[in-house]
Amino acid sequence: MADRFKLKIDAKPSMFHGKTIRKAIGQSLWYKVRDRLLKEDTPQCSICGFIPEQGETNKIHIHEQEEYDFENIVVKLIGLKLICANCHAFHHFGFTQMYSSKEKMKQLIEHFIKVNGCSMNEFKEYKRSLVFKRLPTNSDADTKNNTVSKLSFQDMLSGNYTVKFAIVGDIPLKSDIIEKLNKKGLYFEYN
Repeated sequence: MADRFKLKIDAKPSMFHGKTIRKAIGQSLWYKVRDRLLKEDTPQCSICGFIPEQGETNKIHIHEQEEYDFENIVVKLIGLKLICANCHAFHHFGFTQMYSSKEKMKQLIEHFIKVNGCSMNEFKEYKRSLVFKRLPTNSDADTKNNTVSKLSFQDMLSGNYTVKFAIVGDIPLKSDIIEKLNKKGLYFEYN
């Protein structure tokens, strides 16, 4: 069922919550990336097709497409895509649920149903079927060496670790982003 959905709920593993390229590079550089994307691409949601009115580009967000390297504690940025605020709320559904009113959640669920052409029951079934990653799964681990992460369980609980970032996708201002991450000691380069 979920395979046919255009809009999906995305679960970021707990150990990477709050760790984003956007936060790591700062607002000034992030807004330059955003401006470049809006100029290079049609300011339109890549999921539902929403096009903002003139001067309402704040209704279009940049969603960071990521993969996670648990062993090296790295967020790999594989791409950026333009999506509307409503679709973006679904990519960060756990966060959205914590901070949105019941009325806003009702509107977002209606958006999900409309975009995916599904029923309320299908939405509820899809939501129940999701298993949010708290820690890496066996498929994320190198089972031969039994390495999942260099972190102890206590470090994970306390947040006492540094998440690094790798840029593996082709994104605007990639070299500027890498330079900024390097200066902060947050860039991880794969050989």
